[in-house]
Amino acid sequence: MLTWREEVRGPLETRLACALASLYVATGLSFSALAVFMIRQQHLSPAVYGLGASVAAVLGLVAGPAIGALADRRDGFVIYAVLLGVMAIVTAGLVFAPPLAGLGLFAVLVMCARGSAAVLGSLIGTAVDRDRRLRFRAMTRAMSNTAMILGLGIGAIVLAVGSRTAFTVSFSIEAVLLATTGALVLRARRHARPGAAAPGDSAPEEEAGEPQSARDPRVVWLMVLNCVFSLAEPMLTIALPLWVSTHMQVPLWIVSVALATNTIGVVVLQVPVARSVTTVRRAAHAARAGAVLFAVAAALFPLAALASHRAGVVPALTVVVALTIALVCGDVLYSVGSTGLLYELVPQGAYGRAQGIFGMGFDVAYLAAPALFGWIAAGGGGWGWALLAVLFAIAAVPVHRISGSVSGRAALGVKAVNGERGKVPEDA
Repeated sequence: MLTWREEVRGPLETRLACALASLYVATGLSFSALAVFMIRQQHLSPAVYGLGASVAAVLGLVAGPAIGALADRRDGFVIYAVLLGVMAIVTAGLVFAPPLAGLGLFAVLVMCARGSAAVLGSLIGTAVDRDRRLRFRAMTRAMSNTAMILGLGIGAIVLAVGSRTAFTVSFSIEAVLLATTGALVLRARRHARPGAAAPGDSAPEEEAGEPQSARDPRVVWLMVLNCVFSLAEPMLTIALPLWVSTHMQVPLWIVSVALATNTIGVVVLQVPVARSVTTVRRAAHAARAGAVLFAVAAALFPLAALASHRAGVVPALTVVVALTIALVCGDVLYSVGSTGLLYELVPQGAYGRAQGIFGMGFDVAYLAAPALFGWIAAGGGGWGWALLAVLFAIAAVPVHRISGSVSGRAALGVKAVNGERGKVPEDA
């Protein structure tokens, strides 16, 4: 039985983990309430809100790497606390801002969120012991999913009430949670190892190599592949509702069942998978297996529609559950594997910038997903899903070459962690 005590050790890790839990309760609240507030309370048209959200997403693409690079040279703990403080102030001000100004504040929120994600990835990479950071990130990801469910539940109550007062209370709670997150990370700073707060100051030899790391073809490959594999998440949140409503004759509540299965799967599987990934080779195997499962899930979408029309509701629901399981297992495997590879490929003094660029894949995927999955639902059909499955399968191939090029360097790192002077097996 995995416990908090096994995976979160010491005051620094405890504060970081609590900060993430607070952050994701706030995120759940924001996901529930923000769009509805802007449209129903601020009376923005869906088209105007959508345009503003798209502009904010593009700005977030730029902000992530830029703020991450700043964290490589300055105190990341302080930068993160400042970003969360800005987010708290902006969130509290949403209820007082005119509609168009509110869209501007929304863009600030997105930029700070993308930048803070890059900074936090850098902090975990430098402050948490190398042999434990994957497990720590896995535990906090599982916790974050649980925390987001709590935030979504509170948000559902806000939406059920629907008054401006309810939204005001919601944004006030969210602002307090964001401020708390920043304060917890700032307090964690006093427990960090010397140099962890500002790696650029403590590791000049790594900082000197930082510009080259961003041009390293292995890093570029990993970041490009992440743009492809990040399409897997909107497959569940965007593609599945579209596909069920347009191509299947099943109850729409199956979408909620799929989302619940995904959340539970991440919470249950994330830490056990991370504990099994102890070498670069295993990280690559995990990432590649995740990509193959994404391809399987894409291939099951047209099969679900076929089962709906020819075999009935129960077989169709079975296929939907199967593709959901493939997606959640693929997500967990790819998340753990790609994170392990990224930390090995990039020098410590470049973690922030690399995390920001790597995170761009998620933003690019969510910008492309509505058009892509809308086309598949409207006309692409089974051929569209087949092409996407082939894309996932082809994109899995280069992962092996990336892992092969860093396996020697990773073995030295494992020996340093374990204090071993003998040969480290390449595969375990």
